[in-house]
Amino acid sequence: MNRGLLFKSIREVWPATLLCGLLAAAFEGLVAAIFPGIQQQMGAQVMSMEFVKRIVEGMLGTKIADQIGPEVLQAVPWAHPILLALVLSHVLICCTRLPSGEVDRGTIDIALGLPITRWRWMWTETVICVVASMIVVTLALVGSFIGSSIAGGERGLSLISAGMIYVNLLGLCLAFGSAAWLFSSLGDRRGKVLTISFILIVVSLLVSYLEQLWDPAGYVAWLSALSYYRPVNILRDAQWPMRDIVVLYAAALVLWGSASVVFCRRDLCTT
Repeated sequence: MNRGLLFKSIREVWPATLLCGLLAAAFEGLVAAIFPGIQQQMGAQVMSMEFVKRIVEGMLGTKIADQIGPEVLQAVPWAHPILLALVLSHVLICCTRLPSGEVDRGTIDIALGLPITRWRWMWTETVICVVASMIVVTLALVGSFIGSSIAGGERGLSLISAGMIYVNLLGLCLAFGSAAWLFSSLGDRRGKVLTISFILIVVSLLVSYLEQLWDPAGYVAWLSALSYYRPVNILRDAQWPMRDIVVLYAAALVLWGSASVVFCRRDLCTT
């Protein structure tokens, strides 16, 4: 890694990382603090109503066999669109900086003139993006633990369950981030790359939601990265989702490798 590029990347990434991380921590903490009382207030009859189950199933992306229990309520904050919007927006910001962000700003010629290979530049940016994503997910977990302690802690996440969700959510971030990086390597304008990446996330969310309500959506659900992120299954089964983790990290690796090849072989200039 090049120290100059490393410090430059840190300066550009840390504001978004801090903001998204703190917002994710605040959201998870707030929900963890208030959700334990929701089930008691609503009662078992309301929680077992079919339309309530359908809404929760669409949010979680999986079927709920019986009435909504504690593990389902624990999973809701980790599959909530607000959390996903925060962590995925952050990874898009990080992964679209190179090269489309540099081309868009007109600084790609200066950066490529530095005595460093494109591969080393790619590795430097990769380390920054991975570490920044880990920080955001870690802050979300910290917020969840703080909120659970405020609520009493008896229904908070266990360390093992938190670790499973952490690895799974980080894999989701890296998969979408690598896809955005590939789009960035192929494009010249960061705005267009961000738009395409955002559309990919929205389509994935839509497919994940429709899968529980519309049977034909199930035929294409395997193409959605969100199909491999099911926190409710982790909390309900208390087992590592090895298939989902392998798929997400393998997809991230393939997409990152493709982005690296395109970036290292492509002609890049500001004109």
